[in-house]
Amino acid sequence: MAKRSGKHIDTSLSVWPQAFPLVAFSLMLRPLVTSVGPVLPEIRKELGLSATQASLLTVLPAICFAIGAFLAPRLLTKLSPNRAATLALFLMLIGGNVRLVSNTNILLLGTVVCASGAAIGNILGGLIARRDFPKRVGLVMGLYVGAMSISSSTAARISFPLSKYFGTWKVSLGVWANMAIIVLLIWVISQRGHEDNRPMVTRSSYRHIARNKMAWWLVIYFGFQSTNFYALAGWLPTILRDAGIDPAQAGVMVSLMILLGVPAGVIVPPLAAKSKSQRGIVCAIVGVSLAGLCGILFAPTLAPWVWATFLGIGVGSSFPLALTLAVTKSDSNDAARDLSSFMQSWGYVISAIGPFALGALRDATGSWTVAVSALVIGTGVQLTAGLVVAGPGHIHVAEVK
Repeated sequence: MAKRSGKHIDTSLSVWPQAFPLVAFSLMLRPLVTSVGPVLPEIRKELGLSATQASLLTVLPAICFAIGAFLAPRLLTKLSPNRAATLALFLMLIGGNVRLVSNTNILLLGTVVCASGAAIGNILGGLIARRDFPKRVGLVMGLYVGAMSISSSTAARISFPLSKYFGTWKVSLGVWANMAIIVLLIWVISQRGHEDNRPMVTRSSYRHIARNKMAWWLVIYFGFQSTNFYALAGWLPTILRDAGIDPAQAGVMVSLMILLGVPAGVIVPPLAAKSKSQRGIVCAIVGVSLAGLCGILFAPTLAPWVWATFLGIGVGSSFPLALTLAVTKSDSNDAARDLSSFMQSWGYVISAIGPFALGALRDATGSWTVAVSALVIGTGVQLTAGLVVAGPGHIHVAEVK
């Protein structure tokens, strides 16, 4: 990014060249995760993974996201956000390639390394957008999350076809791992001469932020929206197939749900950033999610395309709104750093439990009724938390001496 010296962009057209490196960076934050699920049967067959090992492979990223979010503020007192982003891309490149080795333990190790890089990156997007584009933060966050959604859905969509065409799952995962080389070059070149390339000298204050009720409400909002995404991404095809829907059509429903996150990611952040209160946006988003879940619960075969569309709009909008709230509810860059970290660390702990809990409820009851009902209840909790967070007020993080 070029030097800005306090000059801020006023139009979406002119902000794009300066935001491009950050948008390119966001392209790497999800494909290394979403490319695994479609080829998991092939990975299990080649490496002889047990069901437990396969489950661990799918849940490791969420665990790493939680741990990485907790450690990121400490890292940012040693490295500038720009250099932390370089480190994140390097970890994604190395870890993504390491896990291509045909060994179960190395596969899991590589997953931890690349997911740790993505975890650091999760914190940096809103922080850099707030620092470099304070007057256009909503627009830049929209571009950032929209690009993330595009790469995420593309990886999920083409992973199996690539594996089938080349005869190995390693190509599917390797494409995204080595895409980090291109993004790393774009990022490093763009940071030459950047005038704000310093670590954040103010230490993080978890004790202070943990005493702020709004911060915990934001954790609850983020955690339950993330639970919906991971639970539905993992189980929606099975729920629809068990209801009698064709397997191919059930798979398309998930792709549709993820793909609808693209326009949601572009539209929601600017709207939220411009609004004095985001409560109307929260009600609309969560209301659409509830409509989709109720459709799946009571009439899954009646209009599955409609339910998938509702879920795509609602769930796809909740994530970018959470990231935007973490930025707009902060009164400083230090607060944005710590609030984003706090929200994601505890929020991903909640979301890591979701898919397992859904499967356990299905096994215990013999149907999906109780499991989907639990998602409906959780979405109600998300609505309550969102209404609290979207109200007036900011979160201040006191300097830790």
